[in-house]
Amino acid sequence: MVGDDVDVVHTEARRLGEVSLRKDLPATRRVIETDSVVVRTPDTDMKKTSYLFAGAAGLGVAAIFFVTGSFASERAIHGGSGVQPVAADVPVLVELFTSEGCSSCPPADDVVAKLAREQPVRGARIVTLAHHVDYWDELGWPDPFASARGTSRQQTYSVLREGAYTPQAVVDGRTETTGSRRSAIESAVEASAKQPHATIALDAASSANGAFDVTATVSPLPRGADADAELLVAVVQDRGRVAVPRGENGGRTLDHTSIVRSLATVTTVAAKGGTIRTTIVPPSPVAAPDGSTFSVVAFVQERASRRVLAAATAPLARR
Repeated sequence: MVGDDVDVVHTEARRLGEVSLRKDLPATRRVIETDSVVVRTPDTDMKKTSYLFAGAAGLGVAAIFFVTGSFASERAIHGGSGVQPVAADVPVLVELFTSEGCSSCPPADDVVAKLAREQPVRGARIVTLAHHVDYWDELGWPDPFASARGTSRQQTYSVLREGAYTPQAVVDGRTETTGSRRSAIESAVEASAKQPHATIALDAASSANGAFDVTATVSPLPRGADADAELLVAVVQDRGRVAVPRGENGGRTLDHTSIVRSLATVTTVAAKGGTIRTTIVPPSPVAAPDGSTFSVVAFVQERASRRVLAAATAPLARR
């Protein structure tokens, strides 16, 4: 029987897609490409504007990002009239790579959902993302949440372990383990929470035409942080339920949480931190029981080392 600490995994059935960064363009014209996401940053005099087009099959995801041209001062973050992050438990990002086509994945889905709900690690606030990979889709059942973006995201963690498998959990970009091993994930969360982190004050306010204005205020990064730290923003469908008719989970109804529906790199974050404003348009819910809500997750991650330096989440709700 598969339990919290049973090390049952599935290896990748085919080669993963790769992420490429176009370096032949000027810094303000670089293009980050995956199979499903393109982020372009055109030249402007006053500010940088990025456009995200996420085209995972059947998901209909769209978002537009507006990035201010200058970062806020440290004083604006820690005092004066700026946003003041409240000292609290350290947010730690737990990413699960999963698939409805994988019979070992439902126990991992349950573990990650319980970690987010129960928050069992003292001193840590667990923030979860569930990436549904697409390399299982050809083996009996096409996961409606799967995308090449999720597969490419998993490939970026090859610095932790060669090869890909499901279910895989990655904690703060620092440690990986089997997604159903709850005690191993909790230990990794506890260890990561003891490391220096920045903070993100995150706010999402509804605007016109179903869009949301999102503001992320990042505190100064920890001493020694790499210069390639970036702010990433994910739109998350909070719940999903699917009756799977065939494949390894055929005949089962699967419940999901923290489903990543879009993910984009917004901008590089300076060592002193700063304020980044974006506009996002949530996609239509997929396989949502009794409707569904969405959240936004923002996190700062070093591009080369993959270490996550800060994370935060906020609901996308009408005001």
